[in-house]
Amino acid sequence: MLELIDLTKRYKKQTVFAGVNSRFEYGVTVISGPSGVGKSTLIRICASAEKQNSGQVNWRGSDITRKPKLFRQVLGYAPQIIEFPEDISAKDFMLHIGALKSISLKESISQTQTILSRLNLLPDIDKPIRSFSGGMRRRLGLAQAFLGNPECLILDEPTAELDPLTAGIIHDLIFEKAQNAVVLMTTHLEASLTDYKFDRFVMQPYSAET
Repeated sequence: MLELIDLTKRYKKQTVFAGVNSRFEYGVTVISGPSGVGKSTLIRICASAEKQNSGQVNWRGSDITRKPKLFRQVLGYAPQIIEFPEDISAKDFMLHIGALKSISLKESISQTQTILSRLNLLPDIDKPIRSFSGGMRRRLGLAQAFLGNPECLILDEPTAELDPLTAGIIHDLIFEKAQNAVVLMTTHLEASLTDYKFDRFVMQPYSAET
């Protein structure tokens, strides 16, 4: 279970959101709301990639800021933009992420082949990332999030810039994983999720009066 308790985020004098509370169980929750409401900021805070000004994020009852390494071992996180090392292969990148997650080399190789196959990247496993198109990079960024069979999967626009067929493959993978994981995601393709069961967390524009 991932729980948000009175989360507040400000940038200088601007408050993005305040007093956000929610609890997320196994399954997919789509975070929605108007542009600029703080969806990606909330995603980054939940993934321990950014700090809130006040409030708390708990994983299984424990504050994720107190033992971030333990949380990150069960976390799969795919932000909108990843700064890839351009000169290494997709395989080496995946194995590096696997090592950071304390996955054995044998298991990391096995998972890498399985995940890249699902995302139609296996033929390109030994190619340098600099040769990858934007869509291939998007899929590789998502692939690394699935390494280690994460219990918490946090995805920011995982199907952005992808064609409908590829987006469908990714949605299938996400919802399969959600049977045994807490999944939070933002998406501009919510209309394409009508065949899936998910919850929705709607963020409202911040108002000092509320």
